[in-house]
Amino acid sequence: MEFRHILFPVDFSQRATGAAPLVKAMAKRFGAKLTVLHAAEENYPMYMGMDAPILPELQWPEIEAEAQKQLADFAAAQFADSKPDLVVVRGDAAAATVEYAGEQNIDLIAMATHGRGIFRAALLGSTTAKILHDAPCAVWTDAHTDQPQAGKAQAEHGWKSILCAIDTGEESVRLIRAAAELGEQSGAVVRIVHSVPGAEAGQERYFDLEFQRFLEDTARQTIAKLQEETGTSFQVCLGAGSPGKVVAAAVEHHQGDLVVIGHGHLRSLAGRFRSHAYGIIRSAACPVLSV
Repeated sequence: MEFRHILFPVDFSQRATGAAPLVKAMAKRFGAKLTVLHAAEENYPMYMGMDAPILPELQWPEIEAEAQKQLADFAAAQFADSKPDLVVVRGDAAAATVEYAGEQNIDLIAMATHGRGIFRAALLGSTTAKILHDAPCAVWTDAHTDQPQAGKAQAEHGWKSILCAIDTGEESVRLIRAAAELGEQSGAVVRIVHSVPGAEAGQERYFDLEFQRFLEDTARQTIAKLQEETGTSFQVCLGAGSPGKVVAAAVEHHQGDLVVIGHGHLRSLAGRFRSHAYGIIRSAACPVLSV
């Protein structure tokens, strides 16, 4: 799997700063060109008091010049020895990022999830969610934790444990092959993770455990056939419950550095697979790569 051009959209937040070491390490690992992008919008509120917000009387050239200065300062602090391309675009961050990625043939968009606090931790930032849904390429998201990901430790040791989360659907073969390539390129151990329906806490009497075991056996047989087709023999981590919880448990148990999921599900209008993908991103204590 090749990532020749990585796009890193930033908003100068603490989370963008925390993700920077990992993005820098990925660009180095793949020998990829790195572009750091900031989307600036006109007429944003500068002061919010008791009355209506005061809107600055600024023209786009002034806004762009200030954004370019901020971006240069950010890059000087975070990418001093790698010299990425710096780009300021105009407009909504999600739409501008997706448009730029398509125009420039970007292979990977890397970004933070911007989950904050005990309640917001259950949600993805709106910009992140829009990019995940609309991006024309693979998307990497930093760990969606209450504290920004420092990134330095993983940037130093790289990916040693990769978890490939599949649902045994039509894109599973492509996904397993992608994870295998990443594992071979990084020297990481790859494991397959899959969830089957299971009883939630307090609901055991309503769920047929015999049926659950049947589902687990069926899943193992299906995954074995997928691995035969892909020529792999990865360890299979099977769990009962929601995909987010099962993947999160596997990440904790195997000290996962990266979770690989299918990007096709994120574009689905049905919502079910997309919600599962978002659940994995929200719950995993490590970065998630949707390919």
